[in-house]
Amino acid sequence: MRKKKKFTRTGFKMADRLMTYETQFFGFSPQTCVLRVSSGIQDSLLDVMLVVERVIFKKLKEMSDSSVTPSQIRACTESFLQIMKERFDVIFERVEQGILQHIFYIPENILLHEDHVQEKYPYTEEQFKDLQSEIAELEHCYRCEIMAKHALLTELEDQKLIELKLEQRIHWFSNLDSSWRSNAVSNVRESLAFVRELTCKVPAILRKIQQKYKDEQNQSTAPSESEQEEGKEMRRKRLKL
Repeated sequence: MRKKKKFTRTGFKMADRLMTYETQFFGFSPQTCVLRVSSGIQDSLLDVMLVVERVIFKKLKEMSDSSVTPSQIRACTESFLQIMKERFDVIFERVEQGILQHIFYIPENILLHEDHVQEKYPYTEEQFKDLQSEIAELEHCYRCEIMAKHALLTELEDQKLIELKLEQRIHWFSNLDSSWRSNAVSNVRESLAFVRELTCKVPAILRKIQQKYKDEQNQSTAPSESEQEEGKEMRRKRLKL
């Protein structure tokens, strides 16, 4: 926002004002532009004088009775340039004043488009700092809200997944219940309890079966007393024969 400062046109020079608002408006510094124009004109004048000097040298070589030396011509050229520079500085100072006052000068009642809002809602420096602090705090709160939103969405997805699994379990139990009811099982809970009791009794029943099998094997392998007596009798008969 430009500051309202009254500008007097009398005695205007390049160093009197920084012309920062004009720089913002045009995109370049008016003083720098005028300085470059001045430097360009002086460089062009120097180039022209060098060309004129070479032409004079060439003409002097063609004149056999000339007593003018190249050093004298160079001294005259430098003197002429000095006079031209002094005159140019005086003239260009007036040109500079006219350019900066009438071409690159923006009146005080003219504002850039982005400054109209500040003109309509003026803020002091302290109010502007407070506003910046409030904006920074709101941005921080907004980022926190966004993070919380993402966390809630993630939790919602997890809950949907858990709900889907629960529905699958309920569907499975419903199918199991209907299947048992179709097989004349009236109470599913009691049936599950009965199956659990049977499952707990299975290891003991297995141990009994294994022990019984071992006893039967021992009995089948061990010879009885009558069989032993019959075996001895047969051996005796064979010895007699």
